Amino acid sequence: MAAKEKLLSKDLQFEKKNKDLVRLPKYARVQKRPIPHPPVASPYAGSSVPKVIYVGTNTPFMSVVKRVQKMLRHAEKRATAGVDLGNNKISEKEKLARLAKGQEALRKEEVFIKATGRAIERALSVGRWFEEKEEEYEVRVKTGTVLVVDDIVEDEEAKRKEMEKEKIGEESGDDDKKDGTAIGEDATRPAESEAAAPSKQPSKKRKRRAKAAVSGDVELPESRTRWVNMVEIAITLK
Repeated sequence: MAAKEKLLSKDLQFEKKNKDLVRLPKYARVQKRPIPHPPVASPYAGSSVPKVIYVGTNTPFMSVVKRVQKMLRHAEKRATAGVDLGNNKISEKEKLARLAKGQEALRKEEVFIKATGRAIERALSVGRWFEEKEEEYEVRVKTGTVLVVDDIVEDEEAKRKEMEKEKIGEESGDDDKKDGTAIGEDATRPAESEAAAPSKQPSKKRKRRAKAAVSGDVELPESRTRWVNMVEIAITLK
């Protein structure tokens, strides 16, 4: 049990799946979609129905704790429903067999706490609360990733202004090129001042930015996908 006591105290490891996302132009923004979840099961649902509690950044701590305890109490009732220790018509051997079967069923019925992104720490704090009560509860943790979809929203007015700025900049650059070569000067030979001046190479960071940026004449996708970290904490009664 010593190793499990440290389980939620250690830094969890997550697989890095996200590749470099394309940097969007100034006139576009990312609008995050809510992560879809199946309907939350009732505490009264049978043992075959998974009991999952989804935790968000604003979910009250004790609210999650009480919901987990309520689900586990109902799981205990279901597991011990067939154990009638007061029935004198049943042998002691049969009572012990039923009791062992009920305990095995109880250990299999877990309550799961799930969270993604910034809500992970809140879910872990709930898991630590149950982990400290090691005589009553068994806690295990699993990490993973979830694929989510984000919408890309364009501001048409901002896009129009950005296109106008780019057009003006291109025209200004063309004019500079025309004025830069004097009449009769060899265009293939750089001016002395230019030759003497050290050449300024664009930094790697700027190159990456230029490569990552989406040009205004390229049609943006309506959405894009990314991976977010996810934690799943399973809690059972001992």
